[in-house]
Amino acid sequence: MIRILYLLSIIFVVCSCNQPTPNAKVLMYIGTSTDDSLKGIEYCYFDTLSGQISQPMLANKTNNPNFLEIDTENNVLLALSRSQQKDGNGSVLNHYDIDTSNGKLTLISEAAIPGQGPCYVALDKSGKRVMVANYSSGEVCAYKLDDGKLSYLNSVKHYGSGPNQSRQDKPHAHSIDIDPQSDFIYAADLGADKLMVYKMTNDGLVSVDSMMCKPGAGPRHFDFSPNGKMLAVLNELNCTVTTFAKDSSGIYKDEIQTLSILPDTFAGEAKAADIHFSPDGNYLYASNRGFNCIAVFAVNDSNLQWVEFMTDGINWPRNFAIDPSGNYLLSANRDGNNISVYKRNKENGKLTMLPDAAEVERPFCIKFHK
Repeated sequence: MIRILYLLSIIFVVCSCNQPTPNAKVLMYIGTSTDDSLKGIEYCYFDTLSGQISQPMLANKTNNPNFLEIDTENNVLLALSRSQQKDGNGSVLNHYDIDTSNGKLTLISEAAIPGQGPCYVALDKSGKRVMVANYSSGEVCAYKLDDGKLSYLNSVKHYGSGPNQSRQDKPHAHSIDIDPQSDFIYAADLGADKLMVYKMTNDGLVSVDSMMCKPGAGPRHFDFSPNGKMLAVLNELNCTVTTFAKDSSGIYKDEIQTLSILPDTFAGEAKAADIHFSPDGNYLYASNRGFNCIAVFAVNDSNLQWVEFMTDGINWPRNFAIDPSGNYLLSANRDGNNISVYKRNKENGKLTMLPDAAEVERPFCIKFHK
């Protein structure tokens, strides 16, 4: 019996030693706002153990690829960009294949965007429907992705305005995404001070509800808490975060709380930019431009409590992302022409800036190939 146990222990040790070491380096793609046709979507590798980031390189040449979406399971990247045609001044939705061996992108198909000023792209749960928010024309549109080809489905125009006439004279759809725990799709409209609610059908997006935000708030981006209890909406114009709970219909319509993402002493102009929950749902992060910071909030049940403003190395943070491990936060500093990296303290949510940053011209969007 002792001999058998001894042999089993040896087998266990050998098998354990032969297990492959997890690869800590993940692919990361960066959307940029350059008008240089020789530049475009950048890629690099991020080490989720050390926090080190490699120098970004060109993944594919395209003009002004400002926002990205990634389907990791199918190795697909979607990007909003300007038309590459000589006589084309419009915007297009590009569909790329990701080569995970070298980070390069190969264009598979593209589709014209009927609206103006596209600023956000997302996939539904099937990975076969694509949603785009058009800021300038104030509408959202849907596409079908089948057999490697994009096909336009429909558009839904938004209506309404707000009290800030310089920014809210008409609708401005700024983001669109699906609730991970339901089939409801939400769109934030900065110009109309509304959250629009949709469902996806075979024919495209269908409106099912809407809710008004505070006048002049200017809802821009939003994120869903991992436990499904909260929708956090970032308001660009008044630099606040407003949280919502679900009503009896399962739609986030019951307002919980509104908090500022500016210090009481700040008196200048600022614009809120991006918002994300930590993977464990214990903390909420929001970025601000003007007062350049990442605001940190603790999530206590259904309430937010301010923790800190991180300002080190932050320079017009239009977008940021938390890496797949949840250990780091990366800020796309448009005016700093770099991506700065911060270690997350999972016990208190606070951020510590790391010494290395990746240089990239006018970064707009960060997406991980998880």
